[in-house]
Amino acid sequence: MTVRFTPNGPASVDSVRVVSARVDRRVFLSLALGGLAAGCSTPDPTVRFADLTFAGRPPIQLDVAQLDIVDEYRMPLADPNVEHRAPLAPGAAAERWARDVLRATGNSGRAVFRVTKGSLVATPLPTTGGVKGWFTVDQAERYDAAIEGRIDLYGADGRRFGEAAAQATRYQTIAESASLNDRQRLWYTLVEATSRDFAAAMEQAIRRELAGYIR
Repeated sequence: MTVRFTPNGPASVDSVRVVSARVDRRVFLSLALGGLAAGCSTPDPTVRFADLTFAGRPPIQLDVAQLDIVDEYRMPLADPNVEHRAPLAPGAAAERWARDVLRATGNSGRAVFRVTKGSLVATPLPTTGGVKGWFTVDQAERYDAAIEGRIDLYGADGRRFGEAAAQATRYQTIAESASLNDRQRLWYTLVEATSRDFAAAMEQAIRRELAGYIR
């Protein structure tokens, strides 16, 4: 079996005026929360995450001799996209699913799994203004994760004879008082959950659309 892998490759700031001075609400919140937390242990600046795996899912044995895994999604590397800053990119999660679950067990033909979308997008949310905003912790950002993928089966002559596709999306918001570590944790959890939704949807699509080519 030949397996080839081809890799690819803010936040709303509100301010108020107090005695002609501009005060960043996030700075205020950070100072306030920092004062309340005085004497508490400092969080680890390095957040570690478990390796994502789909090894526990039943393998799908395809009647082809070769399996290629290709990430066709190109990260914009600029806001509002933040997948390049996340500890787990959606596209990488989809690739991991394909490596863990898909198997080429036939004598001829080729399967190509393509990641067509793997984005994580940030959208600023409206927050409370004025003095009231000093004492209000709003949800300041929304993050939308999206994964789309497709598998194509080709015969020895290069002609495509089957395909299946799936997609999954999720979103989550985060408070304006969140730290960078909080965002990293949220991004990881959101992408992991989205990738598991995608895995279930993709496996269902393969078994439905390509049932005749599963061994």
